[in-house]
Amino acid sequence: MKETAVNVLKALEKYKIYIITGVIIAIATGGASAFFVSQRAKKNEFAWQNLWKINDDLATAVQQGRSEKDRTAALSTTADAYKYMKDNLPSSSAAPWVVFQLGNVYYRLKNYDEAIRAYQDFLARYGSHPLYILVKQSLGYAYEEKGLFQEAVKQFEDILAYGNNFLVTEGNWDAGRCYEKLGQVSDAIRSYTQTIELSPNSNWATMAQYRLSAIQ
Repeated sequence: MKETAVNVLKALEKYKIYIITGVIIAIATGGASAFFVSQRAKKNEFAWQNLWKINDDLATAVQQGRSEKDRTAALSTTADAYKYMKDNLPSSSAAPWVVFQLGNVYYRLKNYDEAIRAYQDFLARYGSHPLYILVKQSLGYAYEEKGLFQEAVKQFEDILAYGNNFLVTEGNWDAGRCYEKLGQVSDAIRSYTQTIELSPNSNWATMAQYRLSAIQ
């Protein structure tokens, strides 16, 4: 895993030099516009290839890791690779996914401060991206892990504005759980009740019903 990540970092650095050299040549030959269109497509392809490669290598390394130390080392190396991509390929179409995955890796490392920072960075940059609602949810989980339950509730309840789907149902369940931890029983009951009403046959409804029977 470490060798693969190092190779990715070297490839990214080489690509930066290639881009700079290509820009100079294109401008000198008067083909700047066509060059940038071509290079943007190449940069996007390059970014996606490396994103999937890093994901695959991480999955393999974690699966083969013989100890928690090995798994932590694999995650840390992956975080470095994602951070490099984030800093050096910020305009590629894969960039939002890189930032999201960076937050997820930090979360798995239990580095919740860095996870929160990555998720907040995503929300600030990519407000209309399809991943937005998932990132809000992930940010809520990171806040919850830090014991910042009120901040977590805000993220979960923001999800409720996105209509009636499984994430909204789960958002109500998540909010109810955090309200319970805050000792706000009436709010927890409201959130659990909404969970059941939205999706009565779901696992979240089953768990919400169990919690209602415990706190009412």
